Amino acid sequence: MKAKTDLRTEAIRLREKERLSLREIHVITGASKGSLSQWLKPFPLTEKEKQKRRKQSDRSHLRKDRGNESQFHQATDPKKMSRLQKAKIAEAAALFRMVVYGFNPFGSVFDGDKADWMVEVPETKAIWRVQVRWCKKANLHGLPTISLRCTEGHNQSRRFKKGEFDFLVGYDFYSDTCYVFSEKEVAHLSNSVSITEKAAETWEKLKNKPV
Repeated sequence: MKAKTDLRTEAIRLREKERLSLREIHVITGASKGSLSQWLKPFPLTEKEKQKRRKQSDRSHLRKDRGNESQFHQATDPKKMSRLQKAKIAEAAALFRMVVYGFNPFGSVFDGDKADWMVEVPETKAIWRVQVRWCKKANLHGLPTISLRCTEGHNQSRRFKKGEFDFLVGYDFYSDTCYVFSEKEVAHLSNSVSITEKAAETWEKLKNKPV
């Protein structure tokens, strides 16, 4: 009985003095969440404290999924960049990687081609159309996205058509990471695709037939 009383006293102290959440107190004390819920009910966190913890949790989730902030992101403010600057950075980042991994990239020779790069795979002589996009900033609860839409005519927007690219590459400036998707991986989507860890720097996809 004394041990449980001591545990209750410590849980209340952690709430009143250190303003910890129920989950944090559960981890520290080992007390069940059911017991903590009863003990801490008279000592709730303020709404401001709850909002602060939710924001911290959201930011932590994004950092975990996106990786560490790159030195390039630390050195400049993307908000001050134009769309053209962002496009050039993304294309250059993809070009750098394709050369490093042994591919032969070159500009398209076709008028009006939507692909940013044509890429030859030396081992198979296959040539792929690669579309490169700047990853759009995530909302509060999500991950960055890669647009599947392009402009045509007088700023008319439409979804890329089948055959206009074989691979879609999204460049996340925050983490300096490229995310690679085959056309078939995004064929069922109409507007955008979210970055995923399993697509990060998967350039080996270009060496195989897109699946």
